[in-house]
Amino acid sequence: MIEQNIKQFWFEFECWKRALLHLQSENVYLKNRLAHITKDEFTNDILSDIEYYHAILIAEDNTIALLRNDISSQETWLKREIVQKKSDLKEVLKSQKKLRREIETSEQKFNKLKSDFNSFFAEKLLK
Repeated sequence: MIEQNIKQFWFEFECWKRALLHLQSENVYLKNRLAHITKDEFTNDILSDIEYYHAILIAEDNTIALLRNDISSQETWLKREIVQKKSDLKEVLKSQKKLRREIETSEQKFNKLKSDFNSFFAEKLLK
């Protein structure tokens, strides 16, 4: 039973890493789109919005980096706990559940940001 749980943890780590790579790729795409808007379609009336989205996208880079670090720390901790057999499964499950919620929340917030970004600029630039 414990071995099955540990396999699930490793599977989940890999899923999270792929999800973060996807978020990072999408974030780069949005920053590139913002650069094109600034270069090609810039008007003064959207300057504050461009600055807002730029700051948010940079903050997303930081969030992704922190989550990546949290995953790495969780992996290291789990390896140590398994080898030393110090921890019971409840402690591991609690930690895993917390990280799972953080990643799910981050994905949801990013998807909302992406939707807002696209809707806003579609509306402003297609006038």
